[in-house]
Amino acid sequence: MASDTRDRLVRTTSRLLRKQGYGATGLNQVMSKAEAPKGSMYFHFPGGKEELAAAAIDFFAQRVTRRLDDGIGAADSVAEAVASFFDDYITHFERTDFSEGCAVATVALDASAAHEGLAAATGRALHTWTDHFAAALEAEGRTPAEAHGLATLVVAAIEGAIVMGKGERSTEPMVATRDVLRKVLAPSP
Repeated sequence: MASDTRDRLVRTTSRLLRKQGYGATGLNQVMSKAEAPKGSMYFHFPGGKEELAAAAIDFFAQRVTRRLDDGIGAADSVAEAVASFFDDYITHFERTDFSEGCAVATVALDASAAHEGLAAATGRALHTWTDHFAAALEAEGRTPAEAHGLATLVVAAIEGAIVMGKGERSTEPMVATRDVLRKVLAPSP
């Protein structure tokens, strides 16, 4: 069972990665915001900042995966589940004044090339999300190859629209991408 301190460190780091990326997230800032004792960082994460960030990415990815699975289970189609995911993110952008992107995208762009542990964590997240969408699309009758291609498109579009929306401080990229994906993913009659 994970300790409360470890959980606070992971959750805090996840939030900071969404807002400011890996390079700008300092350990002193994490410790302060998590209200964690100084020695607890290396006790829980002997690999240091990279190990903590990888755990934070895994935490974030698990939360998103649960949301995706819940959305797919509740929607009439994958197309509607994807549209709903975009709608939720549009609301999130508006609520946070575009300050929070995706921890996975932020770290993948910011640091994964220089940090093997972070590349592994971001890769796990992206593959998991692609696999979940592909399974749902196969359940709708798509071939495995078609489902995988469409699932890859969905994940790439979500991540790209989040980066564009945050960069432009606009929901327009999210709205435009949502509307196109709804058509592309519509089940055949």
